[in-house]
Amino acid sequence: MRNLFLRYAVAVVAIPVILLILWIGPSWAFNLFTTVIMMAALNEWLNLFRTQKLAAPRILSITMGLVMTGGMWAFSLTNDGLYLYITTTLVMTGICLFGLIDLHHDIKQKVLGNGSITLALLLSCWGGGSLILLREMNSTPDGRFWIVLLFVMVWVGDAGAMHIGKLIGRHKLAPIISPKKTVEGLIGGILISTAMGCFFHHFLHLPIPVWHIGIIAPITVLLAHLGDLTGSIVKRVAGVKDSGKGIPGHGGYLDRFDNLMLTAPFLYLYVRMILG
Repeated sequence: MRNLFLRYAVAVVAIPVILLILWIGPSWAFNLFTTVIMMAALNEWLNLFRTQKLAAPRILSITMGLVMTGGMWAFSLTNDGLYLYITTTLVMTGICLFGLIDLHHDIKQKVLGNGSITLALLLSCWGGGSLILLREMNSTPDGRFWIVLLFVMVWVGDAGAMHIGKLIGRHKLAPIISPKKTVEGLIGGILISTAMGCFFHHFLHLPIPVWHIGIIAPITVLLAHLGDLTGSIVKRVAGVKDSGKGIPGHGGYLDRFDNLMLTAPFLYLYVRMILG
């Protein structure tokens, strides 16, 4: 109970700060804030992989993460895909070089290390980079509305799934990976997230048909759970409960933001490709 109170107390303080940076601050302030958070999450990924001797050197990994995120930032400002191509090529080259260095010691560990750093970079940087792309998107409504909608659906869906799972959860969703998650909680999270998304749509008079919310919300909650379960797998292998201690009541940055790592890319693609 005490931990739950601390969890919500931190959220009450942190969420308005994040929304103020997003809504009132210049775009570069939100982009920089997002980059810092995602690099912190990437660092926690590295710590988890390091317990199995799989992580690439920290400086190399963070540098590659900054290069990837910087490429998305440049693309969001110029709409020139060349930046994404160049930065992705540089990062993949860095991963390959890491895999070829000192091969005579343990080839298997190098292969697994390459896979681990690729997963960490993709999830961290594409998640954070997609938030940057959404923020800079010239759309109707503008990108800030989409980010707030994403936060609402993900965090309300997460809270709803947790509480409904505690109340009526009977069927385990993934007992080996995350014993507390239930099928009933997931369904409840989807319903609550969809309801809140519709309320958000009505309250802000979003100029899109409301049925889009009925598509976006369920997929968002499903992807949020998938991202969370992916993080849980790595934590279980590493033998830890939380990825870090950076956020009181929540654990690490990865614990709090892993549910955005798949949902942000999905929402960006949906807005860009379906809503134009």
